[in-house]
Amino acid sequence: MNNIVTLVGRPNVGKSTLFNKITKTNNAIVADMPGYTRDTQQGICNYNNKTFYTVDTAGLFYKDDEISNISEANTYEAIIDSDIILFIVDSTEGLVSSDIEIANNLRKLQKNIFLVINKVDKTQNDIVIGEFSELGFNNITPISAKKGTGVKELLQKITENILDLDNKKNYEDKLNLAILGKPNVGKSTLVNSFLGKEKQITQNKPGTTRDCIKIPVKKYGYEFNIVDTPGIRKKSKTKEHIEVIGVIKTLRTIESSDVVILLIDSIDGITDQDLSLISRVLEIGKPALIALNKSDAIDDYQQHLLDYGIDTKLRFINYLPMHRVSALKGTGLKKLLNTVMQIYKQCGQSINTSLLNKIVQDAVFHHQPPAYNGKRIKIRFVHQGGNNPIRLIVHGTYVDKLSKDYLRYLSSYIRKKIELSGFTIFFELKNKLN
Repeated sequence: MNNIVTLVGRPNVGKSTLFNKITKTNNAIVADMPGYTRDTQQGICNYNNKTFYTVDTAGLFYKDDEISNISEANTYEAIIDSDIILFIVDSTEGLVSSDIEIANNLRKLQKNIFLVINKVDKTQNDIVIGEFSELGFNNITPISAKKGTGVKELLQKITENILDLDNKKNYEDKLNLAILGKPNVGKSTLVNSFLGKEKQITQNKPGTTRDCIKIPVKKYGYEFNIVDTPGIRKKSKTKEHIEVIGVIKTLRTIESSDVVILLIDSIDGITDQDLSLISRVLEIGKPALIALNKSDAIDDYQQHLLDYGIDTKLRFINYLPMHRVSALKGTGLKKLLNTVMQIYKQCGQSINTSLLNKIVQDAVFHHQPPAYNGKRIKIRFVHQGGNNPIRLIVHGTYVDKLSKDYLRYLSSYIRKKIELSGFTIFFELKNKLN
C-alpha cells in the first residue's frame, strides 16, 4: 500500500465529514489496538480489496490572502506528495471566488484531481454539476457526505485510479528500518550510533519530494538500511500546514520500512505525541518495537513516572518489545538490533490453518463472545489472509458484531500460542462461511 488521497477545500465544506465516512467504509476490518486522538486527521480506507491512506487537510486555505499566495508560501507542500486530490466544494453555497483560486493553484500541480461537490440532493445533480464545471475538472462527483449518497461511487473511482501494489517481499533482502519519534528524542543520535561516525542524512539527495532516503548500515554483523524522508524545504506559514506535511512524511517513511523503531524520551515519559505516532504505525500494521532512550539519565522519580506511563498508557500494546537504550552512549543497541532482526524474520511467516483454528476454538471455549441483541455470535472458521501486516479472516454467524475488546482478547490468546511479538493482528470479519 503506497497511495495517499488528500482532501482539500475551503473551511466547512464537509472535508471532515467525508473523511469520517470513507475511513469507516469497511468497519469490519479492525486492529487489536486502542484508538488514540490524532493531532491531524489521517486514516486508512479499505474498499474493493484495495487500501489507501486518507489525509484531511483541515487548516489549509483558511484565509483568502493565503490562498492567493499559496504557491509562494508553499502551503500545499503536503498535497504535492499525494497520489489523488479530492477537491471538496459546497453546493449549498455555490461556486465562490475562493474555490476558483484553489482550483487554479491545484491545477498547477498536474495531479489526479477529483472535484467532489458535497451537500447535494439527488434532484440537484445536473444543476450543480453544470455550475461547478466552470472550474474545468473532468472528474466530477456529487455526494452527500452526511447521508452517504454518492460516496460509494466516489470510492469506486478512487480505487480504479490507485496503484494495486504487490506487497510480497523477499525476506532475504536487506531490512529497511525506520526510526520514528517526536522532535529532540534522539533520532539523529541513534542513527549516528548505528553508523559509527557522524554522517548527515541530508548528504543523500532524493530526486523528488516523495523519495525516501535509504542509508546502508553495517552493525553487529547485520546489514540493513535506515529509511527516512526528506525534510520540509520551505517554512510553512502556520502550524497546521507543518502538521499535515509531517503526517505525509511519516506515512511515507512507515510505508517504505519493514520494521519501525519507536523512540521515546525516558525523561519526558509517555506523551500524547508518542501515543499518536504509535497509533499511526499500528494502524498501518508495520512490525514495531519501542526504544526508551536516555534511560541512563533519569532519576528514581522519573523512572517511577516512566514505569507508570508504560503500565497505564501502553497496556493494550504489550506485544511490542521494549528496550531501554542510550543512543548517545550506545548502550543497549545490540539487544535492540537483535530484536529488530528477530521480528523481521517473522514477517513472512504463514500460520498453519489447523493450528490457528484449534487455538481460536480454545479461546472461545474459555471465553465466549458476548451475545449481540440476544443472538449468539459463532466463530466457525479462521484462516490467514496475508502477512505484514498479519490479517486473519474470521467466518461465522454475526462475527461482524464482535467487539474490539473481544478481538483484543482473541489476539492476546493467539499470541500466547504463536510467537507474534511486534505485530498488530488485523481481523477481517465475514458473516457465514462461503
